[in-house]
Amino acid sequence: MAGPLNRLRDRSWRRFLQAHDGALVDELYNPALGVAVRYDRCCAYFSSSVLAVAARGFGALVQHYLEAPPACPPPPVRLLVNEEMSRDDVRALTEARDVAVLEHLLLTRLRTPQEAIERDRLGLLGYLVKRGWIEVRVGVLRTGNGILHSKFGVVRDAAGDALMFRGSANESASGLQHNVEHVEVTTSWEDAAGYEHFTGLFEKMWDNQHPAIETFALPDAVALKLISFAPDELPEGGSYDDEKDKVAEPAPPQAVQRAVDPIARRKTAMLWRYLVESPYLPNGHTVCDATALVDMWPHQRRVVEETSSAWPDGRLLCDEVGMGKTIEAILVLRRLLAGRGVRRVLILLPAGLLRQWQSELREKGGLIVPRLQGTSSLFWPDGREVAVDGLAAAVRQPLLIVSREMARMESNLGILLAAEPWDLVLLDESHAARRKEAKESAFNQANLLLDLLRQLQLRQRARSIMLLSATPMQTQAWEPWDLLGVLGEGGPWIAEFKAVQHYYAAIASLETGKWEPEIALAAADVLLADGRVKVLPNGQALPRDRQALATKLQFAPKSERPALVAWLRKASPIARRIHRNTRDTLREYHRIGILDKAPAYRRVEDLTYEYCTPGEREIYKELKNYIERRFQELEGERPGKGFVMTIYQRRMASAPYAITQSLTRRLEGLERVMKRFAIDSRSAEDLPEGVTGDDVGDADDMGEISAAFPTDPEQAAREHADVQKLLKALTGLHGQDTKRDRFFSVLQSVMQDGRAVLVFTEYSDTMKYLRDFLVDRYQATLGTYSGEGGRLFEDGRWINVTKDVITKRLRDRKLRVLLCTDAASEGLNLQAAGAVINYDLPWNPSKVEQRIGRVDRIGQALTEIRVINFFLEDSVDQRVYEVLRTRCKMFEGFIGRMQPVLAKAQKMLRGQEPADTRILEELAQNQDADILARETFAQDAEMPPETLSPLATRDSVRCALYRLAEGTHATVSADSNRVGVSGLGDAFSVGLTQEALEGDSDALPPTVTHPRFRQIAELLERSDECLPLVVEAAASGAFRVAKATWLDGADGRIEVASFDHLESLVAAWNGQLADEGAWKLAVEHLRKTSAAEARNHEAEANVKRRALVSAQMASARRRLLLELGRYLGCLDEGVGDLNGVFYRQMTRDIVSQKRLGRCFQLLGRAYPEWPEDIVWDVENTVEALPANRQQARLIGNELEAALSDPRWMLAAAIAVDGLPDEAELASYRPEVRKLFLNAIELVTRLKKEGWKQQDFAKALIQLLQDGTEEGK
Repeated sequence: MAGPLNRLRDRSWRRFLQAHDGALVDELYNPALGVAVRYDRCCAYFSSSVLAVAARGFGALVQHYLEAPPACPPPPVRLLVNEEMSRDDVRALTEARDVAVLEHLLLTRLRTPQEAIERDRLGLLGYLVKRGWIEVRVGVLRTGNGILHSKFGVVRDAAGDALMFRGSANESASGLQHNVEHVEVTTSWEDAAGYEHFTGLFEKMWDNQHPAIETFALPDAVALKLISFAPDELPEGGSYDDEKDKVAEPAPPQAVQRAVDPIARRKTAMLWRYLVESPYLPNGHTVCDATALVDMWPHQRRVVEETSSAWPDGRLLCDEVGMGKTIEAILVLRRLLAGRGVRRVLILLPAGLLRQWQSELREKGGLIVPRLQGTSSLFWPDGREVAVDGLAAAVRQPLLIVSREMARMESNLGILLAAEPWDLVLLDESHAARRKEAKESAFNQANLLLDLLRQLQLRQRARSIMLLSATPMQTQAWEPWDLLGVLGEGGPWIAEFKAVQHYYAAIASLETGKWEPEIALAAADVLLADGRVKVLPNGQALPRDRQALATKLQFAPKSERPALVAWLRKASPIARRIHRNTRDTLREYHRIGILDKAPAYRRVEDLTYEYCTPGEREIYKELKNYIERRFQELEGERPGKGFVMTIYQRRMASAPYAITQSLTRRLEGLERVMKRFAIDSRSAEDLPEGVTGDDVGDADDMGEISAAFPTDPEQAAREHADVQKLLKALTGLHGQDTKRDRFFSVLQSVMQDGRAVLVFTEYSDTMKYLRDFLVDRYQATLGTYSGEGGRLFEDGRWINVTKDVITKRLRDRKLRVLLCTDAASEGLNLQAAGAVINYDLPWNPSKVEQRIGRVDRIGQALTEIRVINFFLEDSVDQRVYEVLRTRCKMFEGFIGRMQPVLAKAQKMLRGQEPADTRILEELAQNQDADILARETFAQDAEMPPETLSPLATRDSVRCALYRLAEGTHATVSADSNRVGVSGLGDAFSVGLTQEALEGDSDALPPTVTHPRFRQIAELLERSDECLPLVVEAAASGAFRVAKATWLDGADGRIEVASFDHLESLVAAWNGQLADEGAWKLAVEHLRKTSAAEARNHEAEANVKRRALVSAQMASARRRLLLELGRYLGCLDEGVGDLNGVFYRQMTRDIVSQKRLGRCFQLLGRAYPEWPEDIVWDVENTVEALPANRQQARLIGNELEAALSDPRWMLAAAIAVDGLPDEAELASYRPEVRKLFLNAIELVTRLKKEGWKQQDFAKALIQLLQDGTEEGK
């Protein structure tokens, strides 16, 4: 129970209050005015009835004045009202009255002013006026017919603290008791800006300085006839707020007349209190999972559990397409946002996935996240658009979705780095973050996206990063390791890629039993430098001698090798930081009984066609000749210029209509050249739909591909004649199309068993061609999806629809054929279909899996999925894809480790390289033998974690909502998918299924951390009630911990196991409040243990973050030592005394002296110790270099690269390692926080200057570390 207040700070003020349950009186007016010395109020309507309702608070205020008149300038109570007041109130405030009797009663007979208020509120009002303790001013608009409508109040105590409240409540009895009013409460010590704003606004209006509002003293307002007399009191439940005629609407009879059983309210209050704190209780993560709108598959449980527990250690989620990476990431977010260290999240996505992710965050994860569209608009899931002043304003949102294309722009980098640090940055399709050049030596040269990630992480603007990609390795083996570096991996793994190669070569050597001498030593060096592995597989301590460990590996008995291989794999960052699940994972789960059903198998068919009619064969021959001739001519002018002809060739094979459209556009362009008009030199309309920079090499803007029009009008005229002839021949086909007819026959056959079919083509022109051909046959069961969105055929016309409508139509079996471009190959979950027909194949083979993955997803009900591919006989597509299918198993499953083969195939399909299938065969064979490629795409082998019984579920949310009908004046309605609540302020509904949220953009998700749920819980609470359920929570930074217990008698406590358990305790409770002493002890104990645990969680996270920084710095230092050693070793002085050579070179007047000086500074302004493994590596490297290469080394390029390693940005963080971070500093007293910030800035500067004042800086660091506890 709360004791008597002396100051506003002595009480914890509920932030959100509502009037109709008495909370405004009990939780705001009475306690706040009870310690007030000044009260400023701006309200639309004032009635003296408020004095009687809040008599205890106003009484205490008057008592203060009677005992010791306040020192603040009079009057202590100031009211700003609009022009409508009751006659009696105006008379009491303005007419001279004999208040001597009341004054005598106040000073003598009545025990408290409260009694005086209750006996004669009007008399007291006049008394306060006489004493100069209250003044009323009336506000009217300077122009127009509106009314003063601002509603806020400021209460000050003797200590100078203030409490501000604002909302819809009027200063009347109805406003405080009966109306459905909402008020938000803040304090000056927590919201200084709010205090300045509201006090400034009040003073400006009171002093008649407001530009829009003119104020009059009440007597002047009466004289000027500004006052409109109202009834003595508002009708119960009524309001004057916005009605022009000021006629109050009576509340529904039930809302006024129905009494709420106090015990029912208390029972409801306990259930709601437990529910909103349940995510923060021990095992509260189960609530996060069980109140999501999706149920996890076993493999997802393991990913979500490990990834969320590892924070702030980053993770790379690499499940195959269709295995639910997005769901895993969303469920990780749900856990982390529930008091597990994360408040601010930046989600970076390909531009085409923004809407899809936003929908899935809400409809599957119950998370409401705005997306930034352009640079000036935030769009919320309910469709609201809110204008923002650019990216800098948008990043103030705690949760934000931004396109990676916008984020990676150099002009936006500074804005993102200047924003408040993000607790988590999530990037989907993260394989797009890579080096500028595909060179092993180009570690420092990142593309814009990789550079953004590095800067966010290394400059400590992102506390953790989570990456998603089914293909983290595109063409080079080091690409996943660059991403691991972004996650914070360091040490020997990211110092040089050679270490990774040697480590995995050791695994291969253990498997084969064939060793090269240096491989075992190199693997031992990595393990020992990493430092995280402490024991061998047999439980023995890891040898600390590198030679002894290498011997253990190299000469292990055959029986021990499998265990050593598994041990080495587990010790690698790939195993620690990458999660990869495949359909084989699910098949294994099915085999051992974890899953009831195995995933579907794919039945793949390649169908070839030839042009059957002479007309088709002839036009195909003429088109081919034209395209090949023009390609050669254009390539002769400039390499790459003929690329547009490759596009024409592919469109020719796609459909007659597609090539006709291309040639028609070309004809128009040629005519403009002939007339010497300006032309659009781009060929964007001819490109495949959904094509990106990944598909066309280095071009970021697909519209920049040249149409390659001739510049000479005469040359244009000659080509114009050729194109006209081709178009005439195409028209002469009169609808003949062998491919289309074969396709239609296959389509009918595939659909015979009732399955729905997705038909993919690269080109929107081809999609429209097939649409027009099929619409008469399939009518409303036909749909399309392209870059323009979804379309359905209804009532004889095509209408636009959303992705959700397309998905639902398929699920309801109302859509049987969906024609798609590759714009639908990402972001659509269409497992209700059962077949994919590739009408043409993409020029980027990686998109094949994306297409099939729309159907082959977890949740697919069929046991077999059909995949049918159409190829023109003996075409480049047929030859290339045949190798990919037979050699790489394309179409049958995911082939991530064959990404380099797919990249080579893409160049052949684009015409950049000859279509030599032998090269593809050889490359595929090499990839099969590449252990790094194999290990990168190896599936997780661990079993899913044990499933814990959740503390609360979606059914718990439903139950708590139903309870509101008993414990409040609310009216509750429900169906199977949602629960609606009215009578508690604005009506709202909670969607309990995905379908409910998809169908109603305004419905709230059943996420118990949503602010509306906490508002309801606070509405039900009374601070002076000793209820048997005690729940206390505490926060430290972004960590929040709650504890709960049930008081059973004076001494007994029962651990509340779940919401269901609490329901049984509440049902049996007879309404007797707990013993006050036992209740206070329980509150204090739970509060202390929660606070201690929250601090521990934050401290553990800080230890992890500092370990990441240290590991990355160790990696940069190791790289520098290796390159410095090799440089020194190439000077022909040997490696026996590297520091001696280093010293001599430093003292010489040579060009390299400055570079060596920088090495000296980065190594701590001291000559380094040279570990045995580094000296060994230096010696072997130098010996292997021929003389000319050694001389080239002395130029210093490799050493310069090591000096320019981006990870040296972390030097400042190392300088202040051990000092409090930003979150911790926020809890310090202002003067102490300022001291620390100044000191950290000084130490950082000294570090950058090379520790010229090293002793002073070290002493300062020690002093600050010693004072950290005092700082709190």
